[in-house]
Amino acid sequence: MNLKRIVIVLFVFVSLQVVGQTYTAQDVEAYLVRLEKLVDEQLAQGNIVFDEKELLDERSSSQGKEKVRACFKLYNFYIYKSPELAERYNNESLDLSKEIDYTEGYLQSITHQAFIYFMQGKFDQASELLDRLDSENLLDQYPKIIADNNALKSYIHTERGAYDLALDTSLKNLRYGEAIENPYVLMKAYSSVSHLYLRLGQYEKALENCLKGIDHSLALKRTQNILPKIDEMARMVHVLQGSRPASEIYTFYLKLKQKLPGPGGYIESAVFMNIASIYIEQGEFALAEQYLNRVFELINENEYRFRLPRAYILRAELSLKRADTTAAIKSYTASYGTARKINAFDVVKDVSHKLAKLHQAKGNVELGQSFSAIHWAVRDSLFSIETNQRIQILEASRRINEISKEKEILEIRTKNQEERYIFILLVLTLTLICGGIATYSYFKVKKKNRLLFFRTKELIQEKIDQQNKALHTDKPKESAPKGSRSQEYIDEDIKEIILIKLKNFEKNNDFLNQKCSLSWLSEELQTNQKYLSQVINHEKKSNFNNYINELRINYLLKRLVEDEDFRNSKLSYIASVCGFNNQNTFYSAFKKRLGILPSYFIKQLNEEKEKERN
Repeated sequence: MNLKRIVIVLFVFVSLQVVGQTYTAQDVEAYLVRLEKLVDEQLAQGNIVFDEKELLDERSSSQGKEKVRACFKLYNFYIYKSPELAERYNNESLDLSKEIDYTEGYLQSITHQAFIYFMQGKFDQASELLDRLDSENLLDQYPKIIADNNALKSYIHTERGAYDLALDTSLKNLRYGEAIENPYVLMKAYSSVSHLYLRLGQYEKALENCLKGIDHSLALKRTQNILPKIDEMARMVHVLQGSRPASEIYTFYLKLKQKLPGPGGYIESAVFMNIASIYIEQGEFALAEQYLNRVFELINENEYRFRLPRAYILRAELSLKRADTTAAIKSYTASYGTARKINAFDVVKDVSHKLAKLHQAKGNVELGQSFSAIHWAVRDSLFSIETNQRIQILEASRRINEISKEKEILEIRTKNQEERYIFILLVLTLTLICGGIATYSYFKVKKKNRLLFFRTKELIQEKIDQQNKALHTDKPKESAPKGSRSQEYIDEDIKEIILIKLKNFEKNNDFLNQKCSLSWLSEELQTNQKYLSQVINHEKKSNFNNYINELRINYLLKRLVEDEDFRNSKLSYIASVCGFNNQNTFYSAFKKRLGILPSYFIKQLNEEKEKERN
């Protein structure tokens, strides 16, 4: 691609109005709460190892691949505490993996050794190991190892100032993680992107990617990297929001540190440097010096040459705050020398620029010009037009990919929303239809019930009138012709006696007795059950239970119409007075007789009576 085409592509990409997410103090605080919750959950479940004895016992009692994995656990336990012990157990896992032909264990061991070299500032040795793994073409089956390797390559490129290569490697890792939907790969990818932007001084982007990585750490329930991530957040917040919010995060760090195994010198050295930076800014020089002294002790104890250049920069900044230019020049010079040893060209670039200014201010013109020349030479090599263009194209390409995915997600959401609206509309339509049917049925039933009520009321009134008329007219009952006796089911005289007794039974309302049964009534009438049952069946056109219930309901209806107090009594009392043993039997008999419930009948009766009064 020639320069003209690059410029055109850049213009198109940069012309895209991309607005990144801005994280607030509340967002960061929410992440801290989630991290503490994860720690508490893992503590409650016993998933956090504080004592290496448990891991050593596991290593001693295991064989083969299990022993390799036990050595890896010891490596992870010691990596930030004692690189020497971490390397020892990693070498053991490497030897055993070779012995048993365990490919994954071998690859992971090489990756671990490369990270140890990186911590010690041995970037060339680390890169050689990673290149060896690439050349063996064995990584395709192991996404976790691929992610570790790519992240480490990006770290090394960043420290050397090869920012375009660092970004390219990180974005490849990110695309790979997205393609296979692997949270571990995504966690490592976002971590390396965050590290790059931190070095570039783009703290908002660094924080954004750091928090995205934490999302995946939380999903994986990983507590191993929680303290380093809190330190990174504090460093970014320090630049973006000031020293006070950063101090609050470090207070939280110290609180959470009590719940977790010791983070180790590698992490503590970075934390102490950042705390020292805050104290320098706040003018607490004595406290800043205490922390810096502890940083140098940790670096020298563990050979963290990777940390030395920045530690000397902080000491130089402290000296400048104390107006000690000579001491500042000495510390910057030490930083320059240690950065050159590990090829940390981004540090060389920054420090040479500061040394140039300080020497010129002190009158050391020749030295000032020399360091200025070094600064511009390194700056031009690190930030060539081609490098800048490559970084911008990579960023733009990544953003275009994100926009495409966001658009795809938006389309899916829109489609889902349309389907949801259709579903809701369908549900509403069905609800309206069912509601319409229910309403129609309700009014239809209501109309039917009212017709039944008025018909029942008329029948009751007719019955009452007939009973009153019967009191004034005593019409003798016609006897059946003598000639028909031979056709009767029982003797005519017996039948007449039973009917007379039943008439008295009905007249005296003895059917209201709750003990009323066929056997009880036959005893009361001094006849046998068979004759009594036959008479009721033939003369009353009903079986015994229906006959009794009919008498009770007829009695009830007349009393409900005439007795307002009784009508307004509880239904349980009304049922009991009418001879029913329970309300269910009462309801069933009433509805069978009238087609409506007693409560509805009483309600309508009260309303009619109220209308009559008015």
